[in-house]
Amino acid sequence: MIDAPPMSPKPTKSIGQSVQRLEDPPLVTGRARFVADVNFPYQLCMRVVRSTHAHGRIRSVDTKSASAMQGVVEVWTSADIPDVPPIYPRTGQFKNLRPYCQSILATDRVRYVGDPVAVVFAEDAGIAEDAAERVVIDIEELPPLVSPTAEPAEFAPGRTTEAAVVQQGYGDVAAAFRAAHTIVELDLTIGRHAGVPMETRGAIGSYDADRDVLELHGAAKVPHRNREQLAGMLGRSPSSVHLHEYHVGGGFGGRGEIYPEDVLVMVAAMRLGRPVKWIEDRLEHMMCSNQSRQQHHVIRAAADSEGRLLAIDDEFFTDQGAYIRTHETRVSDLTCALLPGPYRVPAYNIVGHVRLTNKTPAATYRSPGIYESTFVRERVMDGLAAKLNLSPLEVR
Repeated sequence: MIDAPPMSPKPTKSIGQSVQRLEDPPLVTGRARFVADVNFPYQLCMRVVRSTHAHGRIRSVDTKSASAMQGVVEVWTSADIPDVPPIYPRTGQFKNLRPYCQSILATDRVRYVGDPVAVVFAEDAGIAEDAAERVVIDIEELPPLVSPTAEPAEFAPGRTTEAAVVQQGYGDVAAAFRAAHTIVELDLTIGRHAGVPMETRGAIGSYDADRDVLELHGAAKVPHRNREQLAGMLGRSPSSVHLHEYHVGGGFGGRGEIYPEDVLVMVAAMRLGRPVKWIEDRLEHMMCSNQSRQQHHVIRAAADSEGRLLAIDDEFFTDQGAYIRTHETRVSDLTCALLPGPYRVPAYNIVGHVRLTNKTPAATYRSPGIYESTFVRERVMDGLAAKLNLSPLEVR
């Protein structure tokens, strides 16, 4: 019998081969377009007047001086757009969270430094900024709530600042702790994070009355979902709302969500009959774009004499900031789901308190829930190793 010669593997089209990047030429040759590069004839510029207080009751908003400036077309407060609903969570599944969502412009209270209170529409950005400084907001300052572990306060009549409680688990946790050789208890905190993109947020609204098409230029993520949500907010069919993406200078999870400014430029474009442009400055980004991560965990873990996990019991508090934004309680939900990680955990219980404070609202940022749960879980493994005098690698 003659052995057949070994067959040489067939070359593949892509695996193991260098693939030429298609997205680089516009960036390296300077032909890329960002939202600030987009302009329309006869466009207006929008400037947002924001709260300088973390928490307060709005007594009055005086726009007369700003409205009288040459080049100013309109100045709006919440009273001018009563028909525009708050920005509800994207899935719409949790109706009980809607009372905690953010209105397009603050109505009776401001709840964080940067909360939008009024908007100015003017012929150019300089006039809009000067006019915004003439808007006088009279605020009765209220004590700010800055810690999610503090006793919940009143958010609105009949509602506290604890917006939700999430819980997951399985197995007999109590029995596992009774049988444990070793128990570790840790008090862990995770600091607040925020993305800092090269390109800050921007939005340009334009309306074509002949075609009855409303456009938003500057979309940065999930344009189809955002189109459906914006259409619902504005009472339009999704096919009549078009979102346009450009080259995005960093997303990080924070950009691309629906913010008050996105809705405002679209409403203004329809009502004023002219394109409306807004570009976020760096200070606004630091104050207003989604932040994330801030949690406080009080966690216990039970193990046998060789360091094998028997149970985990965790209670944590998420600092959601001033409002529930489009991602609902997703960061807390994912923290619950992912905390056991790659280890066998026979019994597990976790309770998360989603609490509002007077800080910038929070949402997802760079692997939401994975970072938080991994930090907490691995500190537990280190704690077990130290208490049992074992190698951290051996325990893992």
